Amino acid sequence: MTDDRSVPSNKEDRRKLKAMIVEMTKALLRIDSERELLKEIKSAASTEFGISKKLTNKLARTLYKNNYADLQTENEHFEFLYEALVDSNVTGD
Repeated sequence: MTDDRSVPSNKEDRRKLKAMIVEMTKALLRIDSERELLKEIKSAASTEFGISKKLTNKLARTLYKNNYADLQTENEHFEFLYEALVDSNVTGD
């Protein structure tokens, strides 16, 4: 088990660890940049086409994950349950 307070004892290992941390910060910067780009695209779609940002995001995620059929099945199940529980005229059996 390693101790979170430990530091590699030799200089080369410390250099390698620092390089890893620096590389992680670069990756985090790229992630931040991509998130900003996503916000800009959603905003443009909303402005230009009147599509909500939430819906634009859902469309993109569905296309990315290629899970449209799964979402359809899930939505059908949701609609069935909702109508059975909320829209029915059942008075507390």
